[in-house]
This record gives sequence, C-alpha cells and structure tokens, in this order.
Amino acid sequence: MKTIFHLLVASFVAVLFYTASFAQKANVTDAALLMKKYNPMAGLDASKKIITKAKDFIDLAAVNTETAGSTKMHMYRGEIYFGLIEVAAMESASTGVQPDEALLEEYEAIARTSFNKVLEDPKQELIPDIQSFLNYRSSMYFNMAISAYETKKYDMATQLFIGAIQVKSFLNEKYPDAAVNAQLSLSLTVDSLLKTKSYDAALEIAKKVNDAIPSNIDVLISLVNIYLQKGDVIDSEKYLNEALAIDPMNKQLYYVLGTANMDLKENEKAEKALTKALEIDPNYNDAQYQLGAHLYNWAGQLKYEAGQLPENDPSYNQLIEKATKMQYRSLALLESYIIVKPEDKAVLEILRSTYSKLGDSEKAAEYKKRIEALKKN
Repeated sequence: MKTIFHLLVASFVAVLFYTASFAQKANVTDAALLMKKYNPMAGLDASKKIITKAKDFIDLAAVNTETAGSTKMHMYRGEIYFGLIEVAAMESASTGVQPDEALLEEYEAIARTSFNKVLEDPKQELIPDIQSFLNYRSSMYFNMAISAYETKKYDMATQLFIGAIQVKSFLNEKYPDAAVNAQLSLSLTVDSLLKTKSYDAALEIAKKVNDAIPSNIDVLISLVNIYLQKGDVIDSEKYLNEALAIDPMNKQLYYVLGTANMDLKENEKAEKALTKALEIDPNYNDAQYQLGAHLYNWAGQLKYEAGQLPENDPSYNQLIEKATKMQYRSLALLESYIIVKPEDKAVLEILRSTYSKLGDSEKAAEYKKRIEALKKN
C-alpha cells in the first residue's frame, strides 16, 4: 500500500511532466502565432523582430522529445528558417553588407529538412500549407521578374526568375516557365555586359543561372561565350565539353564557338568550328553567312599581307593562292545564304565585290543590278 507521501510525489512528478509537455507544445503555438504576423512586405525592422522571436520558440520545440517529431513543428520550423533567409536578404539589400553565407546555408539546410518532413508525412495534412507559403513567394518573384523584364532591367529580371526557381525547389519542384525566362533574360544581360567587357559580372550571373537550371544548353553557351571573350580558353572548353556531352550534335555550340573565335582573331579555330556546324546542318543559314563572311575578311587580310611582302618574296604566291581559294569558298557559302535572305544588301555587296576582284564581270554586274533594285524599293 502506497503512503500519502508516495502519492504526493507521484502527483507532483505527473504535474511536472504535464507542465513540461504543455510548455513545449506552447512553443510551437507561440511560433505559429508569430508567423501569422510575419510579412516581409511590412519592412525590415518589424519582420526581423518577429522572425527572431519565432526562431527562439521553434528552436526550443525542435529539441524537445514531445515536439521534435511533430509535423506541425516542422512546418513552422521550415517557414521560420525560410523567413530568416528572407530577412537576411532584406537586411543585405538595405545596408549593402553581404550576409554570412555559412549562416544562410545553415538556415537553408534546416528549412529544407523540415519542409521535407512535411512532404514525407504519410497523412499529407500540412502539405497544402507549405505549398501556399512557398508558392505565394515563388509567384511574387516571378511576377516581379516579368515587370523587370518588360522595363528592360534584364539583370534584375534574371535574378528574380532564379529566386522563383529556388523557392520552388524547397517543394522539390521545378519551375519550367521561370527557367525559360531566366535563360532569355540571362542572354540579354550577358550581351549587355560583354559590350562593356564586364566579364566577371557576366560570369557571376551566368553561374547563378547555371546552378539554378543545370544542364541547360543555352546557359552553357553563354558561359562558353563569356570565357572566350575573356580569352580563357581552358574554362570555355570545360563548359563546351559539358554542353557537347549533353548534345554532341548541337550546331549552335559550334556556331557560338566559331563566332567568338572570329572576335578573338583566331581565324583557323573560327573556320574549324563553323565548318563543324555546317557538317551537322549543311543548310544552317546563320553559319553559312558567318563562315562566308569570315573567309571573305580573312582572304582580304591575306592579300593585304601579301602586298606588304618584299618584291619577289616566295610567300607572295602562296598567300594569294590561299586567299583566292577562300574567296571561292566564301562565294559558295554566301550564295547559299542569299537564296534564303535575298534582300541582304551587305551580302549582295560582298558577292559583287568578290566576283569583281576575281575578274568575273558578268556575275559582278548581276549582283550590282540586284543591289540597285533593292535601293529603288
């Protein structure tokens, strides 16, 4: 028979356990109540204050055996740690100070782990809640990106599209529309940055997009082009090989490589790459034009070099012969191109000029007539 003392002790212990359990469940409730107030659009100070308090409550709940395995605790823990990332981003944008990357990675890992606990729950009761939380943010980024794109703020648009993709990834989902738009805005961003030779800035944003949508041929092409323009052959080949491993018969890869080498005055490399593009697709109109124009300009350069040689230099005839062969190859390519683009005056002028230099006055007159007809129109 138990004494009154034993009964009192048992009752006291029971009260302690009940109180501890209630307190831990209250931590989840308190965190939940704070998250109902949390709105990043309310401003940095208010958001930071709320999310910091919510973190304190959810951290206690996460280490207590009564609530550590709770799906609801994980839902709020995921949302709170995602909110911590949002607030850190807001603070960085406001102060210009870069956030602690290691800390952000820790927040991201915790948020993903907790969201995955919710997604893996057999009951699936709270999945709509985290979908609502994350899809709202992903859609917000996407719509802001569209607005930035429409106002030609392509750099900003690219980063916002990446943001939309990354938010979706917390649900283990892809965002195809955002991926397509990120690639398009990246292309325009890179074009603009390359004009000012801002290679590092171009690489930084291109790599971000590559991380967000890996194995995208167009993004890899942008990286190849940036490195080529920068004069970094090793890294350009790295990304080119990565792209070719995905699509070894991609004519555009060789076209980009050839065009970039033209800009770098790497004549032989440009010729080789553009020739490969045409081997893949003999009717590739852009490559016909590019290689034709390249050979035309290269032939002119060789003839100029020949003209600078001393009299009776044995290299003279070799250079002239090489240039002449290039001119005939150029004619064949550009005449194929002009069938598709019959009103391209610049190409018609190249054809007229080349035939004239080669002594074919009849063909030169034919193209001159076509040029004059276009001028009248």
